[in-house]
Amino acid sequence: MTRRLSFGDVRFEVVVRSGSDRLEVSVDGRTFSPDVSQIAPGRFRLRQDERGETFDCVRNGETIHVFWRGVAYTLTEEGATRRTAQRHASNSLTSPMPGKVIKVNVEPGQHVARGEEILVIEAMKMENAVRAPRDGRVLAVAAKVGESVNPGVVLVELE
Repeated sequence: MTRRLSFGDVRFEVVVRSGSDRLEVSVDGRTFSPDVSQIAPGRFRLRQDERGETFDCVRNGETIHVFWRGVAYTLTEEGATRRTAQRHASNSLTSPMPGKVIKVNVEPGQHVARGEEILVIEAMKMENAVRAPRDGRVLAVAAKVGESVNPGVVLVELE
């Protein structure tokens, strides 16, 4: 299956082929054979060589939220409702998974740089940073410290 995904302004094509004994993933022509298994709803284990690590991945419509190595990524699958999903994803930072907001580092009017930590969500006893997908100015902050959030809930609006 071929998917077109975007992360902020970056777009890429992903092809996934699963055979009887392995998974093959191509991202913009680079091919990988990851050993991935689901260990709980929304939680997966990736094994490479003798190393193993976990990551979280949930889907909400055409939006895919991934927490990996302490960083939150929001990907948008381009499809029939691409314009709506892309507009939402480019202006809003949403919660990638259920959790509790433990830190908010921005306020309306503040300028942020791509990759800057906007806020932190605690989920499954892990702290997960939500980072700016691009440079911009914060229009609104909907998240409050101590608040429980669900996947897809808007946390911060960017200009």
